[in-house]
Amino acid sequence: MTDVKVTDAELEDFLKKNALRFQEPERRRLQYVLLSPKTFIKPATDAEVERYYKEHVAEFEKPRRVKVAHILVRVPPVGGSEAEEKAKAKVLEVLKRVRAGEDFAKLAKDVSEDPASAGSGGDLGYVARGELVPAFEQAAFALKRGEVSQEPVRTPFGYHAIKVTDIQEGGRRPLKEVAAEIKGKLQGEQGERAALAKAEEVKGPLQGAKDFPAEARQRGLEPKTALLARGDSLEGIGRAEAVEEAVFAAAPGGVLGPLKTPGGYAVVKVVEQQPAAVPPFAEIKWKVADAVKRQKAEALALSRAQALATAAEKGEDLLAAAKKQGLPSGDTGFLSRAEPAADRRVPGEVMRAALQLAVGKVAEPVTLPQGIYVVKALERRAPDPSGLEKEREELRQQVLEQKRTQAWEQWVKGLRAGAKIQVSSRLASP
Repeated sequence: MTDVKVTDAELEDFLKKNALRFQEPERRRLQYVLLSPKTFIKPATDAEVERYYKEHVAEFEKPRRVKVAHILVRVPPVGGSEAEEKAKAKVLEVLKRVRAGEDFAKLAKDVSEDPASAGSGGDLGYVARGELVPAFEQAAFALKRGEVSQEPVRTPFGYHAIKVTDIQEGGRRPLKEVAAEIKGKLQGEQGERAALAKAEEVKGPLQGAKDFPAEARQRGLEPKTALLARGDSLEGIGRAEAVEEAVFAAAPGGVLGPLKTPGGYAVVKVVEQQPAAVPPFAEIKWKVADAVKRQKAEALALSRAQALATAAEKGEDLLAAAKKQGLPSGDTGFLSRAEPAADRRVPGEVMRAALQLAVGKVAEPVTLPQGIYVVKALERRAPDPSGLEKEREELRQQVLEQKRTQAWEQWVKGLRAGAKIQVSSRLASP
């Protein structure tokens, strides 16, 4: 692209025809201070922590939880009483084998039709009341550690054998266990209140000051300036929609706030409005030149690619012609939709173009961000029938696994629909 020459007249004409490509967005020039809660945090005392603990006992109650494993035998949506009895009988047989001494986890791997938990021995993790459909929950919470349900448990998705592998008794978490948690909460809330109060306190003086930065410094604050476009981040604040919406709606000279941001509370002065505009040619000449050179280079590259494609179509050796021009080239070897090219530099778009060609034919040049590709089909090989059978079996297994996964997702949906509160995330994965 460095060899491409352009004139000022070309650049000015290009800018005139493509002005919107170079338009700078609407902006606001700002002065602001940020009051961070971290600056105002004071350590919480032991007495404050203890008082909070006593006044908010419900926050520290933990429910009784059981660790559950299950073996599921699905009941097909069609099939009637015969399918129902068949599924139930299968779970009864599983329970009989467990009582005879067989390992529950091994049976789950062999028998369970729940694809999400079968591989981990049917383990669903720890659950509390309200996280399961009623029938499953009632059976699980009636069991002691190590016990297995006496009878198959029916849910909307089939019959289950249920085992409780561990129990975590509920109760109140002791103060020493939650003291640090309470202290952090109290200090965070106190810092938040103090930062907001300080922001409200300084807004008036900053609003009335002729020199916003000087007034801020006099009050021990660090003033910052910014030229903000929509979507930009502010130093110390990041991206804050509340600030963005407020400053773009305000007239110059206005002082806004306190505005809640991820970094704290901001007090902001809108100093200037800058409407969207195309900068003077002299300021963006380099940018216009880059665009024009790129356009010319792409046109030249496409012309060369088309010439190569035409010559190759007429029988000229494509690789030899490319080498003569110093262009990167290569032979992909045999490829198929199932097997990508051995040469990892060959993009998928080029492969797809090649697979549509008859032997000896050349595709239209394929234009991609990294360059323009010319591709010619050299040879075509018929598929191996044994390979087709293998692919068919692999596809069958994939479809079967997809159906199992869909069935599992439907089961989880059913749990959510029947539960009193949301399903634990542990139920969605082993």
